[in-house]
Amino acid sequence: MQRIRRMLAGAVAVLLTFVMLAGTAAAHDPIFIADDQVSPDVGPYMPDGTISWALYGQVLSEGDTRGFEFDLREGDELFFSLLIPNLEPELGLADADLPVLMVEGPDGEVRTFEADRRDVFDEPFSRTSYVNLLEVREPAAAGGRYRMTVVGAAPSRFSVAVGESEIFFTDTERSGDRPSSFLEITEPLQVWYSTPPGGEPTGDASGVGIDLDLVEEAMESGEGEISEGGSLDGEPEPETEPEPAETEPEPAEPDPTAEPELEPTAEPEPEPSETDEVAAVAEVDGGDGDSGSTTWVAPVVVAAIAVLGAGWFFASRRGGSNASA
Repeated sequence: MQRIRRMLAGAVAVLLTFVMLAGTAAAHDPIFIADDQVSPDVGPYMPDGTISWALYGQVLSEGDTRGFEFDLREGDELFFSLLIPNLEPELGLADADLPVLMVEGPDGEVRTFEADRRDVFDEPFSRTSYVNLLEVREPAAAGGRYRMTVVGAAPSRFSVAVGESEIFFTDTERSGDRPSSFLEITEPLQVWYSTPPGGEPTGDASGVGIDLDLVEEAMESGEGEISEGGSLDGEPEPETEPEPAETEPEPAEPDPTAEPELEPTAEPEPEPSETDEVAAVAEVDGGDGDSGSTTWVAPVVVAAIAVLGAGWFFASRRGGSNASA
């Protein structure tokens, strides 16, 4: 039974370590702090402290400082960690010589965080290795401006990770000439990683560089996104041209060499002849069909009989008068 408990405890420890390293190894939007940015009010300013930022710099002596600031909204989570490169001379520093981090909240309260661990991990996106000195995750006490200052106790390079939302190339202030693509990150990161504090580049950073395949996978999976104006490999994103609006076709211009088309003219109707006029009158008087052409016969016959009858009557009377005489 005890053996099973020990096995379960070991599995839980491995799982917690994996989760911790996975969170720390998230890709960050890099900012390089200049040596003259010794306080938050002159250091880089990030408008959103929930975005995953990585600030790189160096302190050159005891008491030397570098500062930056960012904003959080009420209800946001405050997340940050302090790291050093997994290189010399930082690996040889005693605990008392490690840098510390001072955090001032919107209410003016200042807290100092010292190293409480030395967790080594390899960061896959940039192929670099770090030692995590401290990590804090807590609800933001209030919305507003947060100011952070790295204080050195000995010459040392450092990196401060802030936020966890992987959104890259967001506009910032007082951040120098920031890269706009992942390919542009490689050179300044190699210089920082291969240059001891206050020294000259050693040139031993040939393996350092952004793994574009991993970044592209993060983009495709939805874990990360690129702000407007940034790009994955330095090539501008192709702009899609809007489809042209449908327009009515313009009428074709007349061909000056073509013969004009003549409009057809109506043929003049022939004038009616006398025969046609008589026929037209007969049609009007007699009505329709063949019956109209014979309606005059009956009255003529009646009139003729009447005339003949009258003539016979008068003739018979004249004959009677001559006989009596």
